[in-house]
Amino acid sequence: MKNKLFIILVIITIISMFSFMTGGCKIAEEETPIVESETVSGITLISIEEVFEIIKNNEDYIILDVRTQEEYGEGHIGSVVLIPVDELEGRLDELPEDKPIIVYCKAGVRSNTAASILIENGFTQVYDMSGGILEWIDKGYPVIVTGSNETADNSYNNSDVISVSVDDSYEFYKSGDYIFIDVRSQGEYDSGHIKGAIHIPVLEIELRLNDLLKDKAIVVYCNGSGCERSGRAAIILVSNGFDQVYDMAGLGVIEWEQKGYPMEK
Repeated sequence: MKNKLFIILVIITIISMFSFMTGGCKIAEEETPIVESETVSGITLISIEEVFEIIKNNEDYIILDVRTQEEYGEGHIGSVVLIPVDELEGRLDELPEDKPIIVYCKAGVRSNTAASILIENGFTQVYDMSGGILEWIDKGYPVIVTGSNETADNSYNNSDVISVSVDDSYEFYKSGDYIFIDVRSQGEYDSGHIKGAIHIPVLEIELRLNDLLKDKAIVVYCNGSGCERSGRAAIILVSNGFDQVYDMAGLGVIEWEQKGYPMEK
């Protein structure tokens, strides 16, 4: 009888030890830190097709090219801000924190780095364009070559576009003889624009040429430095027979507002 009791106690002890060890493993597993893909995750991948639709529909996104100036000049997506990834941390104040930002580079490595920098500095709506501009070109979407001002669909000559300072633009404005065209997105225009300016997003300008008088001088503007939309719009106008076209340089409407010139929402 004693032997039986001894055997039973041994079995119970073994079972208890096994249960304890198993439970211990589970606890250890539960306490092991899990890699938070969401932390790196604040970065959302976005397809080439989605980016094209966003641009085509003039949705209120910032498109950020983080390649070098040379790469940008060889070909870039229209209506973008250029800030090379190596300069990004020192130029964060040039980007609005309340707008979604799509980042792209050549193939996706630098854009991922740039997106991480943005997330770490409080930007909450950050998208990394998968495949970069190489895939964009492979799919046949248009790019702008700064050196020759050519796109995949059109060839323009910008020799007749006159760059004009914000102060000179204000003198034009006071004369009342110039049409001011805001070529930014609807959201940017609604948040604040030059008083009396006509809103024609750059992607619509070729479709709305009949809305403009060719015998009237025109000043086109966007956000100035890093925003090439006004230059592109000016080239389109000149190429379609408008011979008095001015591209407002400097910091564009940002500088205009800083100087206290007339604005409205």
